[in-house]
Amino acid sequence: MSKPFPNKPVLKNNFAPIMVECDAPDLIVHGDLPANLNGTLYRNGPNPMFPPLGNHHHWFLGEGMVHAINLEDGNASYRNRWVRTEQYKAQREAGERLVGTAFGEPRKPGAKDLANNVANTNIVAHAGKLWALDEGSSPVMMDMKTLDTEGSNTFGGKYEGPMTAHPKFDPKTGEMMFFGYMAAGPASPDISYQVVDAEGNLTRSEMFKAPYASMVHDFITTDEHVIFPIFQSFNLSLYQWDGLGAAEYVGVSNYEELYWDEAFYTSLKNNVIWLVLYLAAIPAGLFIALFLN
Repeated sequence: MSKPFPNKPVLKNNFAPIMVECDAPDLIVHGDLPANLNGTLYRNGPNPMFPPLGNHHHWFLGEGMVHAINLEDGNASYRNRWVRTEQYKAQREAGERLVGTAFGEPRKPGAKDLANNVANTNIVAHAGKLWALDEGSSPVMMDMKTLDTEGSNTFGGKYEGPMTAHPKFDPKTGEMMFFGYMAAGPASPDISYQVVDAEGNLTRSEMFKAPYASMVHDFITTDEHVIFPIFQSFNLSLYQWDGLGAAEYVGVSNYEELYWDEAFYTSLKNNVIWLVLYLAAIPAGLFIALFLN
């Protein structure tokens, strides 16, 4: 028997998990849909299948659920399915949560070696399949019409590392380009880079070392170059790196020159002003809306 979800903001109202999978073949339409407007809108997001193990929950770690709204010949239909990863299937069989939804939370006994893949961050279409992605795991393939899960894609064993949730597509060749950060394991500086052709075959796979481990959210592609923005965390900003050799610990000396730099204080002031305006935008908008009404 499943227990109630705790009263946490990221588990209620708009963030509350949907506990059913369903098909709605004929949605009610208010007005008319253009007869030539055909296609499917897919959405993926964290949708925890069981309550947290403890008192903490991070919304990044809920199991992925894919939603599809299909428009065809003036009609609309809806379908949703959990992504059936190894983690999902093991927990569904056990009837309880085995892998925690808080970072660093211990797993249930017997689940130590269970692959951690929630496939909940993005969904893209390529080579006739849906690719459910979560940045830290292999992509999970799904059928574009039924949303049936077909399993993790390791490209025939050629690449079993993580895949970014934000791949790029070449409009000329139909190729998909992606990368994986910390590709050699947690906190490793290794980054992988892959190219998949229009048919879904892996045609290029390389690995290189960044100067330090970094959570690389996205990357940039051009006709001739691939650019990876590698940013230091505060922890690692106490080091100095020349781009070639080993990083050297320098403490706070990286910032000493800022103490006498007028541009630094100008930048700091502008950022504070921007932050204040940003925080004031929402209440100001509500005030204007109430005033106009």
